[in-house]
Amino acid sequence: MNTAVGVTCRAMKAYSLDLRQRVLAAALRGDRTIPEVAVLFGVSTAFVNKMLRLHRSGSGLAPRPHGGGYPARLLPRHEKLLRSEVRRRQDSTLEELRAHLAEGDGLAVSVSTVSRALIRLDLGRKKKSGGERAQ
Repeated sequence: MNTAVGVTCRAMKAYSLDLRQRVLAAALRGDRTIPEVAVLFGVSTAFVNKMLRLHRSGSGLAPRPHGGGYPARLLPRHEKLLRSEVRRRQDSTLEELRAHLAEGDGLAVSVSTVSRALIRLDLGRKKKSGGERAQ
């Protein structure tokens, strides 16, 4: 996962059914090796093998639905609270914003969650200089 500031990490989308069918058809023709089919379509050899395995077992080639994951901790109302607090007090620390969410809505989240939310909401904050922190 890319953790650079300002970079949005998104999960890869499943390959289309059309691409899956074309990869399988090319692999079944037998005029190319599996690595050649993979290069031709810009996929991995493991993907070509998976399409062949699904075909042999009689399973469908359609991509499976997303497996789930954790539900979002910050709902739109929490994001609204963050936006208003950042507008009101632009020099708030992540810890202060986390505490504001806990007080305002009873939501217990980590400082990292608040940081990722600010990045996602394009609410970057200016860091204090060393001299300002020392005061």
